[in-house]
Amino acid sequence: MNHRAARILRPVSLALTTLLCLGCERSPPGPLSFTDIGSPAGVGSAQPRLVVGPEGGAVLSWLELADGDHALKYASLGDLGWGEVRTVAASDDWFVNWADTPSIVPAAGDLWAAHWLRDQPESFFAYDSFVAFSVDGGASWQAPSLLHRDGTETEHGFVTLFREEDGVSAVWLDGRNLIIDGEYLYEDADGNIVGTSLRYARFSATGERLESLELDELVCDCCLPDVALASSGPVLAYRDRTTEEGRDIVIRRMEGGQWQAPLPLSPDNWVIEACPINGPAIAAKGDSVAVAWFSAPGNDPYVRLALSEDSGRSFGTPVEIDTAGSFGHVDVAITDSGDAAITWLRSENDGVGLAIRRVSAAGLVGETQTVAVIDIGRPADFPQIVAAGDRLVFAWTEFEDGGTVKTAVAEFDR
Repeated sequence: MNHRAARILRPVSLALTTLLCLGCERSPPGPLSFTDIGSPAGVGSAQPRLVVGPEGGAVLSWLELADGDHALKYASLGDLGWGEVRTVAASDDWFVNWADTPSIVPAAGDLWAAHWLRDQPESFFAYDSFVAFSVDGGASWQAPSLLHRDGTETEHGFVTLFREEDGVSAVWLDGRNLIIDGEYLYEDADGNIVGTSLRYARFSATGERLESLELDELVCDCCLPDVALASSGPVLAYRDRTTEEGRDIVIRRMEGGQWQAPLPLSPDNWVIEACPINGPAIAAKGDSVAVAWFSAPGNDPYVRLALSEDSGRSFGTPVEIDTAGSFGHVDVAITDSGDAAITWLRSENDGVGLAIRRVSAAGLVGETQTVAVIDIGRPADFPQIVAAGDRLVFAWTEFEDGGTVKTAVAEFDR
């Protein structure tokens, strides 16, 4: 995309005829009860990620520090709780950051993928993203390889892995465009802003790289992009960046094997000359797509949700989720009934509250509840939520006594 010229973006439709149907729900979702199910993670753990595998089960991954090494571990949730803890890889030279977290994704059949970050030797700030594959359901892992191939001394991270056909794909934030004629620069010779780009790669079931391309040449530097699989294919949400420092959320759909043009989700008009470290979250089930995001134009923070019933081609008017004291750090899930469940962080009781609200498919908003109060003054984590079967699964980090990843569930009746 050329940021030297004005960007021509098709606006997202605000019409959702399904919201006007006579058969829609007449009452908002009711309150949830939360149950602590213990955690498979030990002391010294943090950076949780939750995903749902092809069979509908939740998989939790996290980093855990032991004997000077950081280890990427994971466990799957069953009817009786978390199963066996397994380690994908461990090292003492990884790049570890609360905002840029490793991940594990079950793909198709026995194909799994994982990624982690490693410091570039002799560099003060640069790091690389590595991806590894398993063809036996995560029991063993092949040797890792670089996700990117540019070889620049820049940052490569904020990776989201996702299933695509019979293989695995990835989107990530990439700093290679900041190198101009061998120098690290923020402007080109004509005075145009250069910065972090959004890139995409696709891999086969055996880990072979099939495609690699740039999706957007200028995006927010450290806001994690997110991908959901709708009935029509992958839908990507990310925080864009314009040459005027606008930092609003856009959507891109894949159709016919091609990424479509970016669509602005909402004209927040948030202009900020820095990265807010607050990416959007997206979830999908069939044709239903939900996107949650944080914004703060004019230093007025809020969390919003937008719903689509046509695989992300159009969205309804955004729903206000929180307009008082939100820190953002959102996540979202969609239940089998079509309800969207949104989590975010806000100030609460001398700590940070992990809050949740549910919104019905008809756009009716339930009450705000607190899943947990985290013992920290400012957010240093991205709590997770997924819908697995008839329950919502949560993961977050408590920071006392060296830090520990915590988990809980809430069953829902519709």
